[in-house]
Amino acid sequence: MAYIKVQKIVRDAENNIVSGSAAIVKSIYAPERKNHSAQQVLERLGKVISLAEDKKSGVFLSPTRGLVHYNVTTDTFSPVSEEEKENQCKLVFPEPQIHTVFGDSYLLLQFLEKRGLLEVFKTVFPKKEELERVLAHILHGVLRDGSKIGCDDFLEKSYASYLFEDLPIQSLHSDTAFFSLLGSDKTRVAFFKEFIKLMKKQNPKFGQGCYVDSTPLPNQITNNPFNALCCHGLSSSEIQIRLVLVLDDATGLPVWYDIIPGNVLDLSTVMNIVNDVASTLDIEIESLVLDAGYVCEPLIAAFHIGSSKSVISRMPARRGYPFKELYWQFKDQINKGKYQFVRKDHTYFGRKKKIKLYGKYDEYAYVYVDQNNALYHFIDYLEDHKDEFQKMKDKDKDWMTVKFGYFVLLSNIDTSPEDLLYRYFCRTEIETVFKTSKEYLELLPLSKWSDTTVRGKILHDIIDTIILLLVRKQMENTGVSTSRLFGKTQSLMCCLGPNKKVVIEVPNKHVKQFYKILDIEIPTHLNLDKERSRMRGYTHL
Repeated sequence: MAYIKVQKIVRDAENNIVSGSAAIVKSIYAPERKNHSAQQVLERLGKVISLAEDKKSGVFLSPTRGLVHYNVTTDTFSPVSEEEKENQCKLVFPEPQIHTVFGDSYLLLQFLEKRGLLEVFKTVFPKKEELERVLAHILHGVLRDGSKIGCDDFLEKSYASYLFEDLPIQSLHSDTAFFSLLGSDKTRVAFFKEFIKLMKKQNPKFGQGCYVDSTPLPNQITNNPFNALCCHGLSSSEIQIRLVLVLDDATGLPVWYDIIPGNVLDLSTVMNIVNDVASTLDIEIESLVLDAGYVCEPLIAAFHIGSSKSVISRMPARRGYPFKELYWQFKDQINKGKYQFVRKDHTYFGRKKKIKLYGKYDEYAYVYVDQNNALYHFIDYLEDHKDEFQKMKDKDKDWMTVKFGYFVLLSNIDTSPEDLLYRYFCRTEIETVFKTSKEYLELLPLSKWSDTTVRGKILHDIIDTIILLLVRKQMENTGVSTSRLFGKTQSLMCCLGPNKKVVIEVPNKHVKQFYKILDIEIPTHLNLDKERSRMRGYTHL
């Protein structure tokens, strides 16, 4: 028979519970123990909000379920009623601060509404508390700009705290419920379907020219969620997970993603993504950008010169591929000016050669040397390996001068080396954006890692990355960064007056300029009830 076990209950002068935790426990037979009995925890209920006198039911702030009512007699969980929230959950729903930061939260919420993303979130998350939870994490993720502030503390100081009536702010500190919600495959499919539908309204050609980009998620990344999922705390663990992004060719915006084992890089993996996107989202992938690990005979056979889909991949430095041989063929040309070009302050050598792989498949090999990287790392190498370098043969010394900037791209596209490198870097820049966003957004604490919560964290990062990309696009050629945009607008404050009226301070010059960039007006006051209704617009309840 299960029962509710409570620990360290503390009450105030009015007998309200202010702290304490609980769990669902049952007694089991344990022959090895002296009394032949042991306690087995079935589920942790988390913080105790209220508890019946017989301790058979109560309201709890669960780490996995959020604010929930539990009855041990019937073993059922149920939503907390409005009456219970009003009478028993005052500490969970405290009165909001009178003075809060207005400028950044209001700006982002208005931007989401203006671009149609708010309507996407309303459709995908039709329940009131779910929508509020998602918006809270998006605001926190995008606006905190690398600071260590938790979602609960961030929201408490924000104008957004006025809007979210049904969301226990305390539950945002370690929100496993949120990441479990986003970790569902149903949620991922629903979000991208609605997002693609929105983007096609703005541009009917959106998604017609998509490509695949595979990004490794190494265990060395600080706070990488897959550390918890696949390496179990062992820092020596190898790369085990890759994020496969499907991106719109014109905008670089994600239209789908998947998570695959890092050691399964072959044609079937690629085609599974291609077919999945076609059947699920009606999106046709036209080109592929792949790491060297994907390159194998079946891939070359499927995407050689003359194939309908284009491919760009790094040539692997392994047997069967003329990686080093191509260096010897072009060695004497590497420093000739006619083969040099500049891209983003780096000087490159580039040559193209038609080659035959596996004795029967024609491909173009584009041979490059990043002269800046080659020289920079060669200097580092000499400082640490001076004696070793002196003992080398002359030809090996020549190789070392370019080794750290040398790479080869394989493609079935017939173009110039400069153009192909441009295409390659343009497509792989989403990798930089995503890595930047992971540092920018960082990781919230989770009470327990699981496959579902980790996948939810990735979807959360993808959604926030989409928002950042859309904001950056509107800010092109302004010379203003997103960090500066949101950082400076935080200076605009507001206060909560009587009759649920929000009064906004007079904005300074910079705030006015930044709002103008996103084409959003700054109000002098707001009616809170109208803002709540407009923001949520529930039609699914």
